[in-house]
Amino acid sequence: MAKREDYYEIRPIAEQVYRITSAEGVFCELLVGSKRAMLIDTGNGFGDLRAAVRGVTELPLVIVNTHGHVDHTSGNCQFAQPAYLCREDWELCRRHNSRKQREFSIQDAGDKVDYITGAHFNALPEDFDEEAYLAESEGELLPLDGGEVFDLGGITVEAVKTGGHTKGGMSFYYREKRWLYAGDAFGFFLWLFDQDSTDRATYLAGLDKAIALQPERIYGGHNPEPMTVEDLQLSRRAAVEADFAKGEPFQAPILNTDGTLPEIRACVLDGMTMEDFGKPGFAAIVIDESR
Repeated sequence: MAKREDYYEIRPIAEQVYRITSAEGVFCELLVGSKRAMLIDTGNGFGDLRAAVRGVTELPLVIVNTHGHVDHTSGNCQFAQPAYLCREDWELCRRHNSRKQREFSIQDAGDKVDYITGAHFNALPEDFDEEAYLAESEGELLPLDGGEVFDLGGITVEAVKTGGHTKGGMSFYYREKRWLYAGDAFGFFLWLFDQDSTDRATYLAGLDKAIALQPERIYGGHNPEPMTVEDLQLSRRAAVEADFAKGEPFQAPILNTDGTLPEIRACVLDGMTMEDFGKPGFAAIVIDESR
C-alpha cells in the first residue's frame, strides 16, 4: 500500500478537470478555473489530500461537499478553510466525523470488500497515523441551499439540491460541459434508508431534476466511469418498481452511532440479484420498510 503522500491518484479527464482516486474506492473531483479551483468532496481523508490538490494548483480553493457522510467529508479538516455543505446535513456530518464513526471507518478500510470480486484488501496507507486521524473533525462548515453559482473563471458550477440519499444531498452542475457531479445522490446502487435519508418521493424529485438538466455525463462518488441520462432512467425505474417485501436482505457496511439500524433490503431491477452487481442493466435501491 502507498504512503499518505502517494495515496491519491490524480487523473486529468479534460483540460483543467481532474478525478482524484483513492484505494478505498471514493472519488473526489477537482475543477481548475483561471481565478480559483473547486474541490468536490474530500473523501475519507486517509491520505494527504491537501498535498495532492496543491500538487495540481495553488489557486484559491472552494471546497464543496455533496453530502455529510464520513467518506465524503472527512478530508475537510486537512484544509485551513471552511467547506460548503447543505445545512440539512450538518448534524449528520458532525455525527459521521465523531471519533466513534472514524474508528469504524478505519476498521472498514482495513478490511475492504470489492462488491464485484468479493476480494478483501487493506485500503489504508502504510504510514497511516490512527490517533491523528481520530482526533480530527469535519472542519468549519458554510451553508449551501441550492441555486448558488460559483464562477471559477471559465468554469461555472451551480449547486443543485438533490436530496434522497441524505436530506441535504447536493449535486454540482458544470454548466459549460453539462457535466453533473452527484456524489451518492444517484447511481446503480442507491442507499435510501435510516434517519438520514428522505422518502422515496423526495429522491425521485431530485432525480427528475437531474434528468431535466440532460447532462452529458454524471459523475458519482463511487463510480469509476461516468453515468448517462439513460442510466439515471434505469435508476428511476429501480426506485419506482422497488418492493420491500420482495427485496433481498442486505447488510450495509455502515455504523449508525445510536446503535440501531432498520432491516434493509436491496430491490434489484428486472429480476436480477446482488450477484449481478456491475453487469449491464443492473440497478438497485436499498430501502427499509418505511420507504
